[in-house]
Amino acid sequence: MPEPTTASYRFFSWLRQGLLAGLSNQTGASPPLTGGHLVLPIRLRVNSAAPVDVNIQLYGPGDITGIDAREVIRTEPQAHMTDFEPNYFPAIEFDRPDFPWLFTPAKADAARRLRPWICLIVVRKEGAALSTVPRQPLPVVTCGREELPDLDQAWAWAHAQIVSGQTAAPDPTLQQILNDHPDRTLSRLLGARRLDPNTAYYACLVPTYEVGRKAGLGEPITADDEQALKPAWSKGPGAPTGTISLPVYFHWEFRTGLAGDFESLARRLEPKQLPTTVGLRPMDISQPGWGMPALPPNAPGNLLDLGGALRTPETNPRPWPEAAQTSFQQSLRTILNEPAAHTAPDNTPAVLGPPLYGQWYTDQQTIPAANQPPHWLRELNLDPRHRVAAGVGTQVIRYEQEPLMASAWDQLEQQRQDHARLKRAQLAETVGDSLFNKHLLNLPATRLVQLAGPSRTALTASGAAGAPVPDPARVLFANPASTGAFRRITRPRGPLAARMDRLSAAHPTAPALTANPQRQPGTMALFTAATGTKRAPTANIWSAVKTDLLLRLNPKQAVLAAVRQTLPAAESTDLIRFSPTFPQPMYEAMRDYFPNMLLPGMDQVPANSIALLKTNPELIEAYMVGLNHEMSRELLWRGFPTDQRGTYFRQFWDAAGEQPPTTEAERELRRDITPIASWTADSRLGTHGARGSAVGQMVLLVRGDLLRRYPRAIVYALESVWSADGTRRELGTTERYPIFRATQSPDITMLGFPLTETEVRGADNKAAGHPGWFFVLQEQPTEPRFGMDVAKTYGGTPQHWSDLTWGHVATDEAGLKQIVYVPIDGLLKNAVVDQIPWGKNSAHMASITRQPPFRVAVHARTWLREPGPRP
Repeated sequence: MPEPTTASYRFFSWLRQGLLAGLSNQTGASPPLTGGHLVLPIRLRVNSAAPVDVNIQLYGPGDITGIDAREVIRTEPQAHMTDFEPNYFPAIEFDRPDFPWLFTPAKADAARRLRPWICLIVVRKEGAALSTVPRQPLPVVTCGREELPDLDQAWAWAHAQIVSGQTAAPDPTLQQILNDHPDRTLSRLLGARRLDPNTAYYACLVPTYEVGRKAGLGEPITADDEQALKPAWSKGPGAPTGTISLPVYFHWEFRTGLAGDFESLARRLEPKQLPTTVGLRPMDISQPGWGMPALPPNAPGNLLDLGGALRTPETNPRPWPEAAQTSFQQSLRTILNEPAAHTAPDNTPAVLGPPLYGQWYTDQQTIPAANQPPHWLRELNLDPRHRVAAGVGTQVIRYEQEPLMASAWDQLEQQRQDHARLKRAQLAETVGDSLFNKHLLNLPATRLVQLAGPSRTALTASGAAGAPVPDPARVLFANPASTGAFRRITRPRGPLAARMDRLSAAHPTAPALTANPQRQPGTMALFTAATGTKRAPTANIWSAVKTDLLLRLNPKQAVLAAVRQTLPAAESTDLIRFSPTFPQPMYEAMRDYFPNMLLPGMDQVPANSIALLKTNPELIEAYMVGLNHEMSRELLWRGFPTDQRGTYFRQFWDAAGEQPPTTEAERELRRDITPIASWTADSRLGTHGARGSAVGQMVLLVRGDLLRRYPRAIVYALESVWSADGTRRELGTTERYPIFRATQSPDITMLGFPLTETEVRGADNKAAGHPGWFFVLQEQPTEPRFGMDVAKTYGGTPQHWSDLTWGHVATDEAGLKQIVYVPIDGLLKNAVVDQIPWGKNSAHMASITRQPPFRVAVHARTWLREPGPRP
């Protein structure tokens, strides 16, 4: 069946199934009530006897004293949310698409409207009380009647929802969806209340009928209540005033925040080109210490720019004059090489010096001379900026040493168990290989098929390495010649062999099956006689079948398959060199302990801004080497078995991203460094990522309330395309999702993309090449929300329902403040916009008030200056 290419929401004013569905299709007055129960007449006929009329009573609202909380699949907002948008409607969703009308003891009216047996009320916590009363079946909410909606309009805020997919095949009918795709159906109640900012509320599911209210409170139900089906409360002239107590089937509480929804918060974000100083901090090296010569004040090279893990595309550190650089690095090399020049008889250093980061991975005790490999080792250790980053890594290990070592010991214990499992597997593999070579390898194909007969179910499940089994093997295993019964009667010393010996004496031309191997008939003739085929299979077929069977009977494959049941990542039964691994994103430790190393100058990022950054591969690799270097020392100090060459940390960023990797190959592409022991001597620092490039990846920075209030918002890069006339960049269809995410309290989110600055900027015009990429922030589309936009003007009718605001239901601000729940018969009564009438039914109201997902797209050229010389 083809996958849906798009999906749409279909709303239904109400939905009933089973006997109630038949009731809904009837015309005329509602069925009679008996004791508050809906009565349906049923005519029964048994065989040829006369029909019998029987009245069936269905459960009604007076029978319900609780609901299964598992029926509730979502609430909007979530419980205890503190910044819900006040212009949106609270809502509650149920798994059953007919749940709000399941116990309604009535039919739809002439306008095809049906009151649900429950409704969602939203009341302010101030002035209301929610309590549990002993000997009462349900919690009770007590509030003023002015906090309640008009039950005569309860039908308008209950609807069923079906997700309809548009495919090449015809879309299934409603009944087919209800029967076969229950995951695409639900029902929903809206609390269409006007909410105030910064206010706490209770959202409560309560009965709409008086019999339901009394049953939930444990009060006696009178016959008048049962027959009249009075509403649980009434509004309007002559209605009671004061407080009312209602039973609560389900409830949660929340608080609104400041005015503003996703759209308004997204519109507040302004694309900013950050100052070129963001991502850099001045570093004074004029007084280095350790006996190195000091530099005179204001001498060239006194100040260097220490970068962070992130920088702006325009960040350009000040140059390090060659003379000052050469002098500084020669002095530093002398100090770093000093321990190697003074070694004890056991070749251990007799002099303690500064750390030589990464030395165990290259087996180097000294820094190579200028332009000599390993280049990355020299660059890391002789540049003070890189040594600072590596030193930050060593400090992180010292801060986190206890939990890291506890994890390392746990991993070692698990590895010992795994090694024991692999050793047993190696023994099984060795024994199996010996038996395989002795008993199976040299058998004729027909005999091999017979011998493998008991395993034919497993062997025909799949071919070698998961390949389909060849047709000849399936034919042979399906033939009686491969069965156990055939093997028993044709065994060399069996009764059939003895009988054929006797027959062969009387008829010399008959095939013989004897205990004497020299008198054994040919395998081809035996197969032909046993299977009844007129022609024996060709030798090529037999050769292919034998090769395939031997591959699947090979003990290496069988043992490895058994090992993978407990060690899924095992590629062989060979013992694996072990070093502990720590997959946590280590940018978090840098952020927490050394916040200025993540993005120096972060305080220069304005509020409610969106900017473009890129990663600094050199600094990240220097930091990661420092982490691994110090972890090797810590493992050695603690007596942990290690050769000090393991790469324990390979993840700097949070690699889960918006779309987490699902395979090991995808995970490997998300690693921030390859194993350090594999770094080649001629490679440069910053080139050891999964993509092997020193060019930084682009990072989208968002500062503001948007992603804090909407953590499930979708952020992605969207390839742009040239317009038909080649003058504009338009949204394309190719999407790229973030491969890592980083956050900084209180309101900064950074998302990394596998794109370079050149790729996202694009060409200047159509003739020059690709138009570049947009960056998109989009509201989550899988969770529909309902409400109206913030009021800007008052009165009138919107041009489109998507432009509907709270101002359209009131003539002025004072009038809007008097509205508690959205009035169906207010200013918009009889309004028809986009061919959808206001207030006709709840499906129309759901369509009118549904807030379509909002998205904003910004092209990368908004931030990136034209390439060229930079200051």
